[in-house]
Amino acid sequence: MDTLLQTAIEAARRAGELLLRKLPLTRQVRYKGQRDIVTDADEAAQQLIAEIIRERFPRHAFLGEEGVAGADLNSANPLWIVDPLDGTTNYARRYPSFCVSVALAEAGTMRAGAIFDPARRELFYAQAGQGAFFQRGRAGAQPLRVSTTSDLAEGLVGVDWARDPLLRARTVDSVARVAEACRSVRATGSAALGLAYVAAGWLDAYYHLNLAPWDVAAGALIIREAGGALTSLAGSHWTLGQPAVVASNGALHAGVVQALALA
Repeated sequence: MDTLLQTAIEAARRAGELLLRKLPLTRQVRYKGQRDIVTDADEAAQQLIAEIIRERFPRHAFLGEEGVAGADLNSANPLWIVDPLDGTTNYARRYPSFCVSVALAEAGTMRAGAIFDPARRELFYAQAGQGAFFQRGRAGAQPLRVSTTSDLAEGLVGVDWARDPLLRARTVDSVARVAEACRSVRATGSAALGLAYVAAGWLDAYYHLNLAPWDVAAGALIIREAGGALTSLAGSHWTLGQPAVVASNGALHAGVVQALALA
């Protein structure tokens, strides 16, 4: 494990522990936009992650959800892409489905990524070309592998909700189509966890109509290193910064894409 991945893991873990300490406390919540909130915990976690990264890699660029947008996602200069608290609405309600996502990209390609769920002590991580791994609590790390489900009728599919009213209406329509084709549908309230669950084989597929880079950066690498697929809604090549995403174990990817095309 190189220092880049070690840093991603440490930053995700330490920020997750901070979130847990703050979880029972009174929240300071403000709105950034429609259905889009930020808490004092989001900001504190991002500050901690930024301090860890900048101390070790002062020349690297940094893009966090709770900061100034506009980073060059295709820059050759290493770029850290951070969601300090994915699932803020869950966290604000003390609903235990949230995580920290930390990833490193170079020239638009993901190099390392870690997703940490502090409530369950679950860590998902990957390094490009080195596979994906999972660790729960103090147990040893185990290789991650996507599921082998090949029939969409037996598939468990994850989805989460866009904030924009028009995209939300499209999501409702899509869920009706996908639910008709698969065994069942789940919503975690955290896109990063939804993607991690595909990599772990707990979900067979996951899709979202509007993700920011920090929502998907680590998860995209982890899924691919676990043997899965991640594309646009139409099934074409996905690039960092593209908002709509379909992820799967690969075996039933075409079926999910087809179901979404009908929505």
